[in-house]
Amino acid sequence: MHDEVAPERGGARQARLVARFQAALLALSVLSCAFVAIELASLRHWRSTEQIVPWIVLSVLFCSTLIVVFNRSRIAIVQARLVALCAAPAALFGVYEHVSANLDTGVLNHKYTWAELPGWEHLWLASTGAVGGTPATAPLVLALAGVLLGLATVGMAPGAARDDLAKRVAVSRVRT
Repeated sequence: MHDEVAPERGGARQARLVARFQAALLALSVLSCAFVAIELASLRHWRSTEQIVPWIVLSVLFCSTLIVVFNRSRIAIVQARLVALCAAPAALFGVYEHVSANLDTGVLNHKYTWAELPGWEHLWLASTGAVGGTPATAPLVLALAGVLLGLATVGMAPGAARDDLAKRVAVSRVRT
C-alpha cells in the first residue's frame, strides 16, 4: 500500500543504494592501488623491465578510476571496463613471473632434495611459496583492483556524476 502512494520513493532509495555501492567499489579499487603501490615501493620493485609492469597497471587503473569518479560519460565507463579487463592478464603475468622466479631458486633450498622431486611438486612448492622468495599470488591484487573497478561500472548510467553534483549544488543554494 505504501508503494502505491509514493512509487518513485522506492526507486530513488534503490538508486541511492546502488550509487553508494558503486562509490564504495571505486574507493576500494583506489585503496587497493594505493596499498599495492606502497608495498611495491617498499620492496623497490623497479629494478628490471618486468618489475615496471605492475607500476604501469596500477597507474592506469588509478587514472581510470579517477576518470569514472569525475566524468561518468559513456566513453569513461567503457574505458574503465576495458582497463578492468586488461588488469587480469597483467596480474596473471605477474603470477607467472613470481612462480618462475621461485622455480629458478628452488634448487637452492636445502629443505628439499630438489633433483629427486617430481615436476608437479616443483610447481606446487614454487606456487605456494615454500621455495623461493617471491610471493606467487601477490600480483592477483592487481586483478582484484580491476574487478572492483569493473563491478563499480555495472549499471552505471552516463552523466550520473554530473547530475548528482548539480543536485547537491542546487540543494545547497536553496538552503542558504
